[in-house]
Amino acid sequence: MTETRTETREETQKETRQTPVRRPRGPRRKYALLDLAAPVLAVLFAMAVASVALLVIGKNPLAVYGTMFAFSFGRLDSVAAILYKATPLIFSGLAVAVGFRAKLFNIGVEGQYLIGAFCASWVGFAVKGLPAAVHLPLVVLAGALGGALWALVPIWLKVKRGVHEVISTIMLNHTAFLLLHYLIADVFMDKTQVIVGGAGSPRVRMPLMEPTALMPKLHGLAALIGVDLPSHSSLNWMLVFGILLAAGLWYLVWRTPFGVELRAVGHNPDAAEAAGINPSAVYFKTFLMSGAIAGLVGLSDLIGHFGYLDIDFPRGYGFTGIAVALVARNNSLGIILAALLFGFLSRGGLGIQVLEKVPMETYVILQGLIILTIVVFWEVIRRYVRARQKREEASADAQC
Repeated sequence: MTETRTETREETQKETRQTPVRRPRGPRRKYALLDLAAPVLAVLFAMAVASVALLVIGKNPLAVYGTMFAFSFGRLDSVAAILYKATPLIFSGLAVAVGFRAKLFNIGVEGQYLIGAFCASWVGFAVKGLPAAVHLPLVVLAGALGGALWALVPIWLKVKRGVHEVISTIMLNHTAFLLLHYLIADVFMDKTQVIVGGAGSPRVRMPLMEPTALMPKLHGLAALIGVDLPSHSSLNWMLVFGILLAAGLWYLVWRTPFGVELRAVGHNPDAAEAAGINPSAVYFKTFLMSGAIAGLVGLSDLIGHFGYLDIDFPRGYGFTGIAVALVARNNSLGIILAALLFGFLSRGGLGIQVLEKVPMETYVILQGLIILTIVVFWEVIRRYVRARQKREEASADAQC
């Protein structure tokens, strides 16, 4: 009887030693709330600091911010303008974020989307006789291929020659601008333009794109949900395409084998290589993907508004996309919200300039403060969460 009790006690102790100790999972809900609170607190802090600048120039901060919100959301055409301005920033932010995932700094989105716009424009006016169901996708594909082609040079130099992509992409941005200027002003300039009234000079632009190459507006979709968009709004289906692309990239990064490789290389390329992943191949695919997305940045303006590519085509989306990706912490779905924030700031900045006579510099200060404070706030929270998790792990180890 005594031997039986001894054996039972020994078996129980053995099972206890073999049973893994379940460590506390930590206050994940609290951490999630901190992540959500960071951008809100950052925006409020940036507004408080910008209020000082407004007081210095003799403006009432409450009146200025009230005008900014009323002008942006008080009218349907302003809301449509915010969505329209956010559309190219979604693509730009996604292009930058994809590269950041693999620790690739694609500073060349600016040049890549200009080349993509040129390729899309050329296909739009040079290819004729196709139905819209074929011509329009072909134009979009041409834009993506143009951006990927311009991204091919810097990633080849990085993988084969060790040239850092920041240097090569910055140089190619300027090269793209000069090349585009030459192609528009000399090679493909539309010399058949009719000057109204017989005075003035023709626009420095390429020929008009075919109607089958233009992106339809969102007025029909908006009408289905009971929203009557103003006729002058240029909001188009590129917005929907950008949202779907963001969702697709989120799935690619977090739910596919390539996404695992991408995150592994971005976290530690040496460890990834030891695990059988080829970092060079991942770099190559990722950068070309980033360039292809960058080639779509200018299409909302090109095929959804202007219908032609001219020498004054909008610029700056590539550099703003870097800020969008940083604010969203490279999260594909967060980039949509960040792009909307920048669209709101752009629209609201116009309102306070016109109605409150606030200088443009004040809007730039507010935009820069929001970017800076969001990045800082998130970094502070990240370090706080990491420190808490380390203390919890240490406490769990001590209990073992």
